[in-house]
Amino acid sequence: MENEFKTVNTPPPADAPQAVSSPVLVIPRVVFNYVVIAITFFILGAVISAAGTNALFNANSAENRLLIDEAVSAAVAAGGSADTASAEPDPNRVYEVSADDDPFIGAADAQVVMIEFSDFNCGYCGRFARETLNPLMEAYKDRVKFVYRDYPILAQSSLEAALAAQCAFEQGNFWDYHNALFESQGSFGRDLYIQLAEDLGFDTESFATCLDDQKYLNEIAADYNAARGFGIRGTPSFFINGRYISGAQPYQTFASMLDEELAKAANPAADSPS
Repeated sequence: MENEFKTVNTPPPADAPQAVSSPVLVIPRVVFNYVVIAITFFILGAVISAAGTNALFNANSAENRLLIDEAVSAAVAAGGSADTASAEPDPNRVYEVSADDDPFIGAADAQVVMIEFSDFNCGYCGRFARETLNPLMEAYKDRVKFVYRDYPILAQSSLEAALAAQCAFEQGNFWDYHNALFESQGSFGRDLYIQLAEDLGFDTESFATCLDDQKYLNEIAADYNAARGFGIRGTPSFFINGRYISGAQPYQTFASMLDEELAKAANPAADSPS
């Protein structure tokens, strides 16, 4: 299912999925595979229909075809056997997880890095953003670097919202836009993305061009592929200094692990084998 995202039409449909009903969104393998294949062929159709009319897609046509072919192959392989998919991350392991060049809050050189893989359509991602993220950052301030990475797996509009958020990042205001998207779940569409940009004082012409050109498609695909590489199957998913936490857990779950990692950073010898 690698390199899933390579071309989508805008404007997107106005409707979007409702919030999920369990604390951790876990997509059954068969359903997940069908979603992968459906989105892949939707993207493929968009590329074909746009050929010869869009200079951006013409310029990247070879790369587009390669990415789509790889996505189709991965989707078919994933449907063949449970053994072909990566195992879900092990909470007892420490993973090497890159912060990439994605949006973050906190200190760039903080000794503790918390990375979220999220989908703007995910109800529990929204709950984390509204109820947990700000209290955590108020408590830990510059001792923690919190990074947002995209894992748009729930709907076509998940990808489109991620593209819009990256265009907001380009204009220097990712986090207000991030919050506005989560407050607007259920209403996603190009008109909303542009309206939010206008409300936040963006250069809306530049924003619209960025969105329509899908300028940050490769960036989102890189995040997506990283998440798939770790075996993440639902959102939100977190890594704190490489340690995995699944779902929108209570504040104290995150605080306890942050405290442990800060203690290790303050006294690295205590965590070293004798």
